[in-house]
Amino acid sequence: MKRTNKFIAAVFIIAGLILIFGKREWFPEFYRPQFMGIIAFVSALLIILPRFIFKPSSEELNKQKSLNIFQAVLVAGLVLNSLGGLGLYQLYKIGLEYDKFLHFMVPFLFVMAFSRFGFDWYGWSFGKSIILAAVLVIFGGFFWELFEFFGDKLLKTEMSGYYGKFIIKDTVWDSAMNFFGVIGGILSFVFINPVRNR
Repeated sequence: MKRTNKFIAAVFIIAGLILIFGKREWFPEFYRPQFMGIIAFVSALLIILPRFIFKPSSEELNKQKSLNIFQAVLVAGLVLNSLGGLGLYQLYKIGLEYDKFLHFMVPFLFVMAFSRFGFDWYGWSFGKSIILAAVLVIFGGFFWELFEFFGDKLLKTEMSGYYGKFIIKDTVWDSAMNFFGVIGGILSFVFINPVRNR
């Protein structure tokens, strides 16, 4: 797991260097190379950061496992989002809403990962872990929509809507899919209940 995370972080760093220092004509017209390069560096940092903040001892197996799960979900979310930015978001032109898939899947996974993490690391009850995870992910979804909006206004990106079009419609659907993802994550975590026999 650690080697895979380091490898993916290295890929993000290399991609960031190519995007920032590469020639503009290398990339499709809808790319924003400098901005995407900075996001790639931030993604690499986010991948390696949890291991510096959380350091379970060799005896704390549950903490190790929940940290591994959290980091795997974080990596999956960053990779899926990056693939969208590199071109998969363009699939909306043929009727495939990759964006909506992400707005469901990422909250779904993060609710389960955060619930497990809260239970193992902070000793929260099963119910409290789920509620706080759900609230955190919902606020994260709202923050992301604000990030897209202000990114478009201040940095001239086209993250909101469909590359700057149909912004209100897209934001409403993104928020709805976030909500469905959170509900799906809650129900799945309750059903699986990985902490039942602790």
